[in-house]
Amino acid sequence: MKLKPIALLIATLGTAMVINGCSSGSSSNPNTSTLNMTLVPVGTTKSANKVSIQNTVPVTGLENAICQNNTCTWSNSANQNIKGSQTIEQYCTGTNTSYGGTSTSFGSAAYGMSLPSGIAAAKTGYGTNSSRNTDVILELFNTPFANITPAMLKQYAAMGYTSIWVSPPQYNAAVMYSAPPDMAQPAWYTGNIPAWYGAYQPMDFGQIGNESNPLTYGTAAQLATLVTNAHAAGLQVIVDVAIHQFAQPGAQTNINANSATTYYEAYSGQTYNYNSGNTQALSQFWWPQTKVSGYLPFGNTATTCASFANNTNGVTALWANNPNTTYNPTPNPTSAPWKADFSGTAGWFDNVLPSASNSSSGWSGAASCGTQSVFDGYAAWLMGYNNSAGTMSGNASATAGFNVDGFRIDDISGQSVTFWNQLFSDTSAYNKDTNVFFGEYPNTSASPYNSYTSIKTASGNNSSGNTMKMLNFPLLAGLVSALNMGGALQASLTSMISSSNAYQSSNNGTLAGVNAINLAMDQDTVPDSFNPRAMCPWIPAQGNWDFAMNYYNAPLAYGIIMAIEAGTPYVFADLQAESNIGVNSAGKMVSGLGNGSVSYWNLNEVIAGIYFHNQALGKTMTWANINTSVESGGDNVAALTRGNNYVFIVNKSTTAYELTNSSTSLASGCYIDLMSHQIVNIHNGEINQLYVPGQSVMYFVPYTGAVPSSAGFTCSAS
Repeated sequence: MKLKPIALLIATLGTAMVINGCSSGSSSNPNTSTLNMTLVPVGTTKSANKVSIQNTVPVTGLENAICQNNTCTWSNSANQNIKGSQTIEQYCTGTNTSYGGTSTSFGSAAYGMSLPSGIAAAKTGYGTNSSRNTDVILELFNTPFANITPAMLKQYAAMGYTSIWVSPPQYNAAVMYSAPPDMAQPAWYTGNIPAWYGAYQPMDFGQIGNESNPLTYGTAAQLATLVTNAHAAGLQVIVDVAIHQFAQPGAQTNINANSATTYYEAYSGQTYNYNSGNTQALSQFWWPQTKVSGYLPFGNTATTCASFANNTNGVTALWANNPNTTYNPTPNPTSAPWKADFSGTAGWFDNVLPSASNSSSGWSGAASCGTQSVFDGYAAWLMGYNNSAGTMSGNASATAGFNVDGFRIDDISGQSVTFWNQLFSDTSAYNKDTNVFFGEYPNTSASPYNSYTSIKTASGNNSSGNTMKMLNFPLLAGLVSALNMGGALQASLTSMISSSNAYQSSNNGTLAGVNAINLAMDQDTVPDSFNPRAMCPWIPAQGNWDFAMNYYNAPLAYGIIMAIEAGTPYVFADLQAESNIGVNSAGKMVSGLGNGSVSYWNLNEVIAGIYFHNQALGKTMTWANINTSVESGGDNVAALTRGNNYVFIVNKSTTAYELTNSSTSLASGCYIDLMSHQIVNIHNGEINQLYVPGQSVMYFVPYTGAVPSSAGFTCSAS
């Protein structure tokens, strides 16, 4: 039997008593909040205004709540098939004990939900930066360009995604997995399996790839087709770019060990060894760069750059020499100041870095002429077409330019702010006013981001206020802590996130929403599709688990980043893992070798969250005041409002809650939760009733549809 309205009970109880302290988790001022609620565990004795009241009509479950068509459709992804007590170590071990294992997965009911009727039409597509309707980014990690079909692109656009982000479109080294020095050699390492991070060790910026290059995600023609098809579907294309490092000399060009490059010379009496990386034995090395007419080499630098003048046989190349003549078996970067286009500054991959690298260690000057030229040319080639007018209508091509819509910059700290400002200035003719640029720099503090958010990405387009955005790792670390058992949820969220800041801390700095790309996970923090938990060994090696969002909490984290006002949400998807596709020892993607890593791009919480985010875009966020009282077991529930008619609630505990009293300045009328199809009515500044399931996110939006007759109220457009 459906519950009758309990507005009379609420009126009797009066305005919600908000307790500021350990049990409340809210530091907001009740006088400025648009929503105040007291929630108690279902079936317990309620306390309000110090009067003990036993609810005579308890909401014992969703079956007693008011739902559309008398049916509550709740499908709780967060606790399906995953233990709440799962530790990060268990998450990293999982069930994958061998190459080609299977991982934890949600039940089928966690995917493919339908939004209720009686709500506003979904917003899709994008406009200019000043009139953008949507902005959610979907990363299609490890997915070959040709595998992303027009039908898939139309589906993503219909779901409310605005952009797809694809893996690096460049010619890369063939790098094989190897066990970290402090790990025993797992069985799956012996298969000579190409490592996905080989896609971040480029060799030639004038090539997109070919069939013999492992972990190439497609040819130039396939990338051009993908961009054209995405634009036709109403989606932008963001490409991963790795221009902070090169594969070291002697890297293999394909899966064959005999394909190692010979683009180097060693000092007399010295022998260079690729495996040991003794780069000080080298007198010089160079990486040939394929010429692309109008783009690489960029401008007239082929005749003006000293590095190009040092090339032989007419080959355009990045080149460097090592002024040290004595080989030191323990390379010391300070004694190996490489000249020209490469730097001996300490960094990844045996100190083989482009000149001007490692600005995070203090370098801030300009790049060499050759380095700036090749990277400018590569950026211009990807953007292409002289798109300063902002058009996306031109078909992409390898010769005229790919017409992409922005970059995710791998390890942005690998080049200085001076370098990036120069790049965006040099490529101004190719930069559309709707382009999106964001950098990666995993850090628990936002303070180091200040120099990068000052990079003027708009120097080449019509949006003069545009500056570099950053992946919001400080917020990710904060969400991991807040969602873990024992963490304070409301207190943590309200202290970290405001209407304008996607992260703020008195100790760790601030990341403004206009510069934030918010995430719950990415390729560096989740099991990948090629082997069991490949990235997990990297996390403790960095000294902490700050960015490891386990499967159990991820749906809740996605709900939060979709609901808040500040920042742009990004969703990680590994379609290869989802389809159990992995890479074999021949460097080919084949079925049966993936690990079934949990997919979130079409998870119920994400589907509903995208709708909520797009509808609420531009509406001011205000944290609610939530009192869950001491008897509830702690600070487990947080809530916020967007404008005067959108409400988000997140409950991290397995305890279900019901409302005993409330006060709100939200607009009167009916609201429906996108997840459960539960309907609530706001009348005279109070909510009639509310049931909050355990381990849940709830998105309440305006509702004008039918209400079951037992509800005692009706909804209308007025």
